[in-house]
Amino acid sequence: MGFELHSFDAPGAHQESIIRKYMRAMFQSGDLDSSSGFSFFAFAANLPTNCNNSQWAELVRRIERCVDADILDAPVVHRCFKPNEQDYSLFKGEQFRPKGMPAMGPDTAAQAESVRKIMCIGDITPDYNRCAACTKPNATSRCGKCKVIKYCSRDCQAKHWKSGHKKCCQKAAENCTLRSVLNGGNDWLHITANECEAIAKGLRSIQQSDPLARKFFHYFDAVSNLGGCFVG
Repeated sequence: MGFELHSFDAPGAHQESIIRKYMRAMFQSGDLDSSSGFSFFAFAANLPTNCNNSQWAELVRRIERCVDADILDAPVVHRCFKPNEQDYSLFKGEQFRPKGMPAMGPDTAAQAESVRKIMCIGDITPDYNRCAACTKPNATSRCGKCKVIKYCSRDCQAKHWKSGHKKCCQKAAENCTLRSVLNGGNDWLHITANECEAIAKGLRSIQQSDPLARKFFHYFDAVSNLGGCFVG
C-alpha cells in the first residue's frame, strides 16, 4: 500500500527543463538509477512518483506546516477524478505518438539516447488534448464542471457524458479542499497546477535539509507546469 502521483499532462519534447527537474528529483530520491531509470521513464506518458504510507503522512505534515491555510482550505467546487479506461479513452498505439518521437526498439542504449534527446517517448495514456469521445486531436472545448476532459463538439460531449463522465464529474462536484485531498487516501483526485505551485513554494524552504521534501519539491515544481497532478 502506498501513494502514487501522475502529472495531468504528458510532457512534450519542448519541455526539457520540466523533465530535467523531474529526473533530478527521482535520481536523488532513489526512485530511478542509471541502469533502469531511462528504460522506466520511456514508458511514462505522465510524470509519476510514489511513496509508502508513512512517507506520505510525513510529507502531508510538512506541507500543512509550510503552505498557507487559505490555500489548504480553499474549496475547489469541481475537482476531477483521474480519468480511467471507463471514462476516458487511453489512446494507445503508434497513431497517437506525437510527431518526432521515435518508437521503442530492442536496443536499450538506443532507447536511453532517444529519451535524452526527445525527453518523452511512448504511448500517451491518456492524451488529454484529444476528444474524450472520438479521439480527434487538438480538442478545444472542456467539460464545464471539471475543466479537465476535452471535446471536439457538443455531440461528443453529450455522448461521453452519458457513457461514463457523468458519474465521475458528479462525484467531483463537492467542495473539496487541498487539505482533504492530501489526507483523504487513494482517491485519484486532481491537485490543480496552482496548488502544486503553492506546495512547491512551501517545500522550497525546507528541501535543502530534508530528502523527502526535496524529492517532492522537485516533483510538484515540475508538475505545476503540466496542469497539476492526480494522487491515489
